[in-house]
Amino acid sequence: MFRSSLILLAGAIQLAVPTPVGAQSGLDLGAMLEQAQRFTVKVRGTALWPFAPEQMGTGLGTGFIIDRDKGWILTNAHVARRSPSTVEIALGESENEWLPVQRVYVDNHLDIAVLKVAADKLPEDAMAAKLGCTQTVKQGATVVAYGHPISLNFTATRGIVSSVRTLNSHEFVQIDANINPGNSGGPLLAADVAEVIGVNTANIAGAPGLGLALAIRHVCPVLDLLAKGADPSLPSLPVYWLKRGQVETLTVAAAFPRPSSDKDIIEDGLKPGDIVQGVAGGPKLSSLPELNTALRGRQGQVSLEVSRDGKGQTVNVPLIAARPPLKRQGLTFSGLLVTERVSLDTADSNLPPLRIEFIKNGEEAARVGLRSGDHLDMVGGQRIATVAALHDWLKGRSAAERVPLLVRRASGTDPRVTADYYRFEIQPTNLRLLTGDE
Repeated sequence: MFRSSLILLAGAIQLAVPTPVGAQSGLDLGAMLEQAQRFTVKVRGTALWPFAPEQMGTGLGTGFIIDRDKGWILTNAHVARRSPSTVEIALGESENEWLPVQRVYVDNHLDIAVLKVAADKLPEDAMAAKLGCTQTVKQGATVVAYGHPISLNFTATRGIVSSVRTLNSHEFVQIDANINPGNSGGPLLAADVAEVIGVNTANIAGAPGLGLALAIRHVCPVLDLLAKGADPSLPSLPVYWLKRGQVETLTVAAAFPRPSSDKDIIEDGLKPGDIVQGVAGGPKLSSLPELNTALRGRQGQVSLEVSRDGKGQTVNVPLIAARPPLKRQGLTFSGLLVTERVSLDTADSNLPPLRIEFIKNGEEAARVGLRSGDHLDMVGGQRIATVAALHDWLKGRSAAERVPLLVRRASGTDPRVTADYYRFEIQPTNLRLLTGDE
């Protein structure tokens, strides 16, 4: 999701400052921070079998209460993990008392996750943060980042909004308030109204005082749908967007190739050069993050207003259903983790469907020479398309049998080809089927 110049801040806690219902703007900064301690928690996520690009191990971050009665806590997905993980929270100054929590929702696009803890586990004075869902974030506004950077609990830093900008397909509030490892998942507060306007997410490598928080206005619709019992996962449109620098625009660069089985289907979908103006019946959109937010909760197809060759028209576009991270499956054996390749445009790739996500050092998969990122082209002489099918096939093998694997690996030696192929043999031991919600 982020380029190498952005450093995710898992490993820290950060906190924002809410106000109680009915509070007036201009709340004293000290009072704001006192309230902030009542809704901020420490979050710890541990992954033993990480789905790429995550890593094995434990990371610390921040979360904040968004619904006191439900025990809902908001944090970053890279803190709560998109992989099979154990997630815990700690309250107040506690360093040793960690409570297990449930991951209610992990987003497939935004770097957010919603956790749930039993409401009776929260302190009596715990409160929910006030979210500035309709706040207009202006350059120069004073903000406060509050949390647990570098394990220094309940630390506040103050600064200004440097800019509100789109990077790739996300809208960030750029700030000069210091955020450090440990601030991930903590709220960014508008000091004048004591409302959360962002979720602290990343900083810029080599640029102190240059941090990024996900804009809360794109998070609130996700939370609203989730509260109604709807699936807020983001469906995708079958197109590539034209990029200008680091920004994906609303101009269609190319459409996904249509599978051969669908060639006879006539549809008035998006075409190269189309400029999306908005969802039919909705307001005019100015960015891809706004379009993505407008697509939340939709299924099947969507009607879009576009400008085509300078003329406005309405087109119907099929939606590609999201693949929620918590529903993703993985299979572990002999020290490796295999998952199904995640790709929207399946017709535009000849890669095998199964991919090795992770290799544990010292186990057989590493010893024979397999690598993370390898694709399983053939297993036992046949192409296997799903993790479940691979599990069933391996389960039927003899415990002593060595299974041949034909692996496709990105070529780094021959400029004429994109891939090299290798053959390995491995004895599949400790077979275990995983899902993301474990």
